[in-house]
Amino acid sequence: MNKGHLYRLQQIHEIEKQIHIDKIKQESVVKKHHRVINFCHVCFILVQFCMFLLNVGFLSNFQEIIGNIVGKILQGLSLVFGSVSILLKVIEKHVFKKIQKHERQKTLIENQINSIRNINSKALSNNEISEGEFEKILFETEKYRKKVETYRKFDEVDLEIDKMLPKKS
Repeated sequence: MNKGHLYRLQQIHEIEKQIHIDKIKQESVVKKHHRVINFCHVCFILVQFCMFLLNVGFLSNFQEIIGNIVGKILQGLSLVFGSVSILLKVIEKHVFKKIQKHERQKTLIENQINSIRNINSKALSNNEISEGEFEKILFETEKYRKKVETYRKFDEVDLEIDKMLPKKS
């Protein structure tokens, strides 16, 4: 084996390693976002339960003489809890969109890993990686990097993102 072949193998290994690290990071981010959604959901249920108790308390105190004062306080607390529940739902929706984005990035990473491995296995079928095959792997890696940058720039990611990237001449 010549030095050029060893260099290309080392570069391909580094590319695969970096893409694998990106995949692990995406999986970690998705797990964290799922925890946030679960936390928001539990808080939402607790807030709804508190609102229910406040409304029951308001109805029971409505008949009393001092019920007006207590009723106003309970109404105010109910309004606060209602606002918190709306805020929790907005946060949950925003985090869910982020999860979708990161899931798409994870799929992109998995596809790119498979693509590079396919090119790599074809290149190694004759125990030699030619310069052309190495250039093809580098092109796929650059295409992957551009896609990831495009995903990071936009909150709403279009599924047809491949159309936004320049085609190979």
